[in-house]
Amino acid sequence: MERDLLQIGVLIAVLRKNMNVILSKEQIFEGIRIAKQIGVDEAIAKEAGGEPANETAVIELATLTTGASYADVVSYTVPKTKTTILSKIEMACSASADYANVTWQITIGVIVKELILPTALTLTFPELNLRGGTIVKVEAKTSSGTPSVWADITGKEVL
Repeated sequence: MERDLLQIGVLIAVLRKNMNVILSKEQIFEGIRIAKQIGVDEAIAKEAGGEPANETAVIELATLTTGASYADVVSYTVPKTKTTILSKIEMACSASADYANVTWQITIGVIVKELILPTALTLTFPELNLRGGTIVKVEAKTSSGTPSVWADITGKEVL
C-alpha cells in the first residue's frame, strides 16, 4: 500500500510539473494531497535511485466560494531562510458564466494587481527568485452570487 501511494504521488508530481497531461480538478487535489503527505521530492529521488536535492516542491492549491469582499483563495510565504523560485500561478472559476462577476487580486511581495478575467489564466514566471519572507497570494471577490473559484501557486524552495 505504501509503495502504491509513493508511486501515485510521484506520478502526480511529474504530471503536474510537466503539464503534459490534463487532469480533472479532483484528480489534481487528490494527487497533491498524496504527494504532500509522502514528500514529493524524496519520493522522486528514491524512484530515480538518487538522493533528494536541496530543493523542495512548492504546491499550494485551494478552492473558495467567493463573497463581496476579497478573501484569500491560496497563499504561500517563502520561508525566511530560503529562496523560492516561483513557477506558476493559475486561477479559474468553476463555471464560465462566473468570470464576469469575479475580481481577482494577485500579490507577489509588494506588487498587487487586480484583474477581471474572461477565462482561466495561467501566469508563468521563468526563474522568478523570491527572497525569504515574500508573500504570494491570490484573492477573489464577486459582484454577484457566490461562485466557486480555485487557484494554485507552484514553484520550488532552494536552500
